[in-house]
Amino acid sequence: MGTQATLAERDMRFSRLREAMKKDDLDVLLVAGKGHGWTGRGYFRWLTDFHLWGHDGMILFPLEGEPMLTMTSAAVARRVARTRGWINETAGDWDITPTIAKELKRRGLDKARIGVAGYNFIIGAGAYQMLEDGLPDAKLVDADRLMDRVRAIRSPLEIQQYRELWAVAKSAMERFVDYLEPGMTEKQVSMEPVRYIHQHGARDYLILINGKIPGDDIVELEDVIAYHMEICNDSGHYNELTVTLAYRDPTPDELKLMETELSAYEKIRKAAKPGVKMAELFKIFEQELVDAGFDLKDEPLHHYEFHGQGMDWIEWPNFSPNDPVRHDTPLEEGMVLNYHPAANIKQNIKKPGINDHILITKDGAVRLSGDWDMRWRVV
Repeated sequence: MGTQATLAERDMRFSRLREAMKKDDLDVLLVAGKGHGWTGRGYFRWLTDFHLWGHDGMILFPLEGEPMLTMTSAAVARRVARTRGWINETAGDWDITPTIAKELKRRGLDKARIGVAGYNFIIGAGAYQMLEDGLPDAKLVDADRLMDRVRAIRSPLEIQQYRELWAVAKSAMERFVDYLEPGMTEKQVSMEPVRYIHQHGARDYLILINGKIPGDDIVELEDVIAYHMEICNDSGHYNELTVTLAYRDPTPDELKLMETELSAYEKIRKAAKPGVKMAELFKIFEQELVDAGFDLKDEPLHHYEFHGQGMDWIEWPNFSPNDPVRHDTPLEEGMVLNYHPAANIKQNIKKPGINDHILITKDGAVRLSGDWDMRWRVV
């Protein structure tokens, strides 16, 4: 088990969130959550320190007074309070929004200015309509960016938890390397790292071998095998890591691309200081490819070259060169980004498979993975 969050951490998070609410003139924040690992779970974990494995929920977080939460399971709602104690007032009902509307009225907040976090991607249209119908005199506003901005700045405790996660992740990947033998299926070889991460408190994981879910195929030890694992640890934080085994010598073009990407990464980390936008960092990457003689495709990819990664697999801020939503934003000290460039080049060359976490500091980006070597391992 890693370092556990404390009530002092809770109080710091609550205080920062309320400061942001004051700036946006909000009387109360309604925070929607869903129990899955792509969006919504992180909101709940950040405010409750509870790993939401299922169910929908909503937290009523007032500018003054105690928060409360309701979920589609009364038993899970009670467990949130009993196991962590960050939010002690809970309720459970299949329809969560009428319960929230009733509580807002009881507290005299039915005419308040109310921010909704989860407005764009989490809360359902029907649930939002229930809020509007149940609170006709309230002013409901989109508070996604408010919640995202507060959470994007990681606390010292969270940075420690990230480092502990990376220690487990790297050890798990080494077990894949040591465990793989001729004749094994993809499922068989994947289970050794999984066993290890569960022993060390993992909550969720995703595994890909050469870009696909492991199956019953025999792992062919002839070409290049990329083993990719995404892990959520017991603190609720996620990371992504890839180890690539080459059962042949890399070609000159493969080596050139690998070294070019690693060189670009060095330059990007030096440039990744507060105030710099992610699009500027991506330009460094593309220019490094062009200078090395690679040809870029005319159409950019819709691929997140950078994205926040905390208590959800993908969090704000995120950047894709072909992103219609335009999430590009200036970096701030304390942000943690996952970096995994796509190298959108015309040449058909196997790519290194870089995945890394960077912490933004005033002096540039720090690798949370430490000394993890992203080069292929020639077996």
